[in-house]
Parts: sequence; structure tokens; C-alpha cells
Amino acid sequence: MKTCLFFLLMTAATALLVLGANLWAQTQAQMDAVEKQFTTLGTVEQKPNRTQMRTGWDAADGAYYSEAEPVYDSVISADVLDFDGANYLKAPEKRPYYLANLQGLAVRDGGTALFYPVVEFTPAETAVPDHPIKVYVQRFLYPEAENQNNEYEIYVCDHWTENPAPLEAGKTYVAYTNVIVNHHENAKSSIEYALIAAERSTQCDAGGNLLESDRQTRTFDEVTAGFYETERGQYWLELSKALSMWDTTAPVLPVTDTALLPSLHDRTVYVREGRTFSAEDLENGAAVCLVSEEFARKNGLSIGDKVELPLYGVNEKDSPHRTFGDGSGLRAFSLLNAQNRAYTPFWTAKYEIIGTYYSVGTYGKPAGSIEMALNLFLIPANSVKADFAGNIVDSGPMQRATTSFQIPNGTIDDYMAAYNRNVPAEVRENLEITFDDNGYSQIIGGLLNMRYVAIILFAAGLLSALAILVLLLYFFIVKQKKRTAIERSLGMSKNQCRVSLASGVVVLSAIAVILGTVCSSVLFDKVQTLDLTGQSEHTFSTEYSLWSCDENAVETEDAENTGVLEVVIPAVMTVLTAGLSVILVNRNLKQEPIELLSARVE
Repeated sequence: MKTCLFFLLMTAATALLVLGANLWAQTQAQMDAVEKQFTTLGTVEQKPNRTQMRTGWDAADGAYYSEAEPVYDSVISADVLDFDGANYLKAPEKRPYYLANLQGLAVRDGGTALFYPVVEFTPAETAVPDHPIKVYVQRFLYPEAENQNNEYEIYVCDHWTENPAPLEAGKTYVAYTNVIVNHHENAKSSIEYALIAAERSTQCDAGGNLLESDRQTRTFDEVTAGFYETERGQYWLELSKALSMWDTTAPVLPVTDTALLPSLHDRTVYVREGRTFSAEDLENGAAVCLVSEEFARKNGLSIGDKVELPLYGVNEKDSPHRTFGDGSGLRAFSLLNAQNRAYTPFWTAKYEIIGTYYSVGTYGKPAGSIEMALNLFLIPANSVKADFAGNIVDSGPMQRATTSFQIPNGTIDDYMAAYNRNVPAEVRENLEITFDDNGYSQIIGGLLNMRYVAIILFAAGLLSALAILVLLLYFFIVKQKKRTAIERSLGMSKNQCRVSLASGVVVLSAIAVILGTVCSSVLFDKVQTLDLTGQSEHTFSTEYSLWSCDENAVETEDAENTGVLEVVIPAVMTVLTAGLSVILVNRNLKQEPIELLSARVE
């Protein structure tokens, strides 16, 4: 009965021990894989101090309209996030983006020329353009046309000026216009050319301060003899030149580390052909680039081709997505510098295409992205080796799309505690920090639960196995001193006595351990089907997701049982049993048989 009982107990203890060890090893391997593949990205945005209403006039409605716009008392630098205890893997950076004039390449379908022409016209009659009036086109300064037809009729309106100046018949005027739907009563045309106030420069210095410039707001100028030799005439020529450049302009994003780009972090954008930047590319500033699949396709480009990037502008306010996200190129900054001149390139180099990226969205447009844009080039930040202080087209506060950093996984609470301790309250109330760990917290939480279960099983199995082994040796060896004395008296040698006692215990233990290991393998397969991580409600197939397209994506499925522990643990337990058995038998053999036989044995 004792033998059967100890056999069953040893089998159960071994099964529990091996099962706990297997689960522990598997869970730790999964946690290590998650730790390597997941990253925690923080993005920063400065909140406006207040909003103010900007009013304007709408001639079609004959009334004012109001629009809310944010107001910032000052711009907070990313340097405020350099504090004790931050423990950054990658320190906060505020990314600008460049403007590149890609003449000869297809950038935007149709550009903006159809909707924002610069036109010379002559009014059909003297009138105040507070409603659409008929004029005859003399020529388009932008877009330039080979066959200019001065009999071409359009309707112009000083749509956003409450009391516009009159236009006189017989005179020629030049204006920057916006082609919009005609909502005026008794409209004679379905569209109107709404006059736009002369474009004001938004150029900033290296400190982000707006530079002074000619800020005249008249919406048109009269064209007279020698007009284009004057300063105002030069303005219209430079504006037309800048708009022509804009039609072939693509955004270029300098990268210090692709892990800091939110869209690559959350895998709404990923490299599908070629390769991404290497550490050497980024550190040495190699002249290499990544382009969108859509851009490469429509321009007939492939991996290894080189594209010349003449960089002429730097936007330190918004992300490329704000202006180029859908490919329209509608902008909130001026293309003219403080001297009312078109910008000239500050850096030109040929960049080799090493990879193409794919954006989730319709026809490759980056839907859901906060920083990527159609036709966007990615280049190493260190590859631009020129000063661009004289080409900053706009500057502004930190935004989620432009400012990010990386911290170790699982340290969000520690980071925020250090942030609250070291950053002044008046700064914190104007900053909003958002973290994205790709679900690391949920996954690692479930794996920790599994590891706790595995540790408990392993500890219970280990303690049970040791306790049972001690009792087994006590009853079958220590308590058998009298038997040893009898065997010695009958002429058995010490080695024969060792074999007599220890062999039975070792065989019994070995069979129980092997059987327990087999049972643990069965239990291990059953446990695999249970939801010990608490993640069943989040389980989904990744067959058609971006994770399956990303060769670097973490494998979150259960690891295969390697069988190493099923060999090591039984072997260790068998060797331990044999060793302790021999030691205890030797203790019995040290006593003389006469003493043992004459002693009173309970």
C-alpha cells in the first residue's frame, strides 16, 4: 500500500512540476519576444491657451462669418521634456519637413492651377465687384497657357471684402483667385473667380519668430505700362513662379529613427518592398530614401533608381499630412519669403530609392495617419548638410504628429510620475502627452498572469516532489536498518546491500517520474487551449492584417514544446533519488549488524 501510494504521489508531483516548468519557460519566451518587438511611443501636443474668433465677410450671404482659431501665448520647446527620471530610449524630437521641387515627375493630379489661378482681366463694364461681374481674360500668369484667349469670359467677385473698390471698364487688372461655386442670387454663371487677398509671407527665423514683410491686403492691382518692373508687379510674377513650383512639390520627411514615426509604429504604414533605413544610413546620413508605392508606380521608379531632391522650404509647424495627406496640396502657409520672393533651394542631392512603403487607405493614401502623406519621401535627417534657417516657411508649437519619443515598455507610470515631479505645473497644464504601446500593456498583463500560474504550479510541484522523496527515502531506506543488518548477517556484501535497498527505490521513482512527465505533456497540451492570460476577448486572426505582412512582427501564438524540460527534470529527479538513496544506505552500513539486531527496533 505504501509503495502504491508513493508511486501515485510521485507521479502527480512530477506531472505538476514539469507542467509548471514548461508553462514558465514558454511564458518567459513569449514575454521576451514581446519585449523585443513592441515599443512604447509617446507623442506630445501643446494645447492652445485659448481660442479666438476670426471674422470674415461673405458676399453671397451679405453677412459676416466667424471661425474659431487657437491662440498660443508662447511656444514650448521640446527641451522641457529633458528631466531626471525620464529614462528615454529615444529622446523627444520635433520633426520638421522639407519641400522638394520635383520637376519632370508626376506629383499631384492637376495640381492647384485649376482652382487658384493668377489672372489678368479687363472688366466688361465699370462695377463694384461685390457680386460676380463679367470680365475678359487677358492672360493667365498662373498657370501659363500656350494659347491665351483674351475673349475668354469669366465672372469675378471680391467675395471676402465687405466694401470692395470698383473695377473700371477698359482697364487691366491682375488678381489671385479661387474658383468656387457661385451661390449669389440671380447668378449668370455656375462658378465665380473669388479674389484672394495678396498672399502674406509666413517666413520665420530660426527661433520661430515671424519675420516682418509687406503685409498689404489689397486683392488686385491695376496693370499699367511697366507695371511688372515695379515692386508690386514683381510680387505677382514671384507668386506665379512659386505657385508653378508648388504644382511639382512633394514633402520630404527627415528621419532620425523610423520607430519615432507614429504611422510606422502602429503599422498603418510599412515597408513592403526593398528595405528600411539601417543604423549606418541614419548615423552617417546616407543619400538614400523611401518612397510610397503609389509614387513609384506612377513615375515608373523602382529600387535602386535615384531621384534628385531640390529642397527649398522647411515647415516647422505642421506634419506633411496636414497639407499633403490626401494629395490636394491645400496649404496654410505662404510660398513667398519676407521679401515677397519665391524660395530658392538650400540643398540639392540625388537620393537612391532603397525601399517602397505602403499606406493603409484608398489607393495608398494614408488614411488614419497623423504624419504621413501621399508622395512623401523619407530620408535620413543627417543627409541634409546645409543650413536652412533662411527657408523656414512656417513655425509653430509641438503637435502629436511632429513630436514623439520612446521609453522602455511598461514604464508609462514611472515616466508620468517623474514628469509630474520635475516639470512645472504651468508647463504641464499646456502639454498633452499620449502613449501608444501597440497593446503591450494588455498582452504583457495576460502573460504575467500566466507566469504567476506557472510559478505557483512549479513551486507546488517542486515542494511536493521533495516532500514525497524525503518520505519515500525515510520509509524505504532509513527505516530498513534492521533489514540491512539481516542481509549483512546472511553474508551479503555492502554493494549487494546497496543494490538491494536503492534499486527498488530508484526503479519506483524512475517509473513514477517518467509516467508523471508523460501526464504533464498531455496536461500541457490541454492548458494551451485555456485562456489563462485573460486575453480571449481580444483574440483575432492576423492572417490578413498588417502584422502578417511585417516580417518583424512578434509571434504571439503559443510556443512549441521543445521537450528539453521533459528530459532534464526526470533525469535530475532520478539522479537525485539515486544519490540520496546511496548516501542513506551508506549510513546504515556504517553501523555493525550485531548492534542493529540486538537493539530494540520500533
